[in-house]
Amino acid sequence: MKNLFIAATMLLSVQFVSAQSADIKKDAIEAIKISGAAAGITAVLEPIMEQMPEEKRADFKKEFEAALPSLYESMANSMIKYYSHDDIKKMLEFYNSPVGLKMQKNAKQITKDQMKAGEEWGMQLQGLLMKYMQ
Repeated sequence: MKNLFIAATMLLSVQFVSAQSADIKKDAIEAIKISGAAAGITAVLEPIMEQMPEEKRADFKKEFEAALPSLYESMANSMIKYYSHDDIKKMLEFYNSPVGLKMQKNAKQITKDQMKAGEEWGMQLQGLLMKYMQ
């Protein structure tokens, strides 16, 4: 009887931990989505999509969007390593605040602006590197 009680307790503990794990992962994925990370990814892809034949863009977009959940899952697994569930809940609270909503709204354009700045800086860096490589 004692062994049965211990086994039942362990089983319930595993189920409780599993439920907590699912909750933190769900919240981490939500934080990733509303943080603007998805907008940044699409901002990076837009110039590439513009080079595709127009008739293939819709199919690409559909397959790309179908692939996003696996990316979110991986990103969430990474987040969970460094943040507690309470931390992630506070992030969600922030992203749903007026400033957080503003960040979401502007994430795509900011990513585009930062990509342009990075390209321009990269050109300057290339000249500097050439100076020291010769």
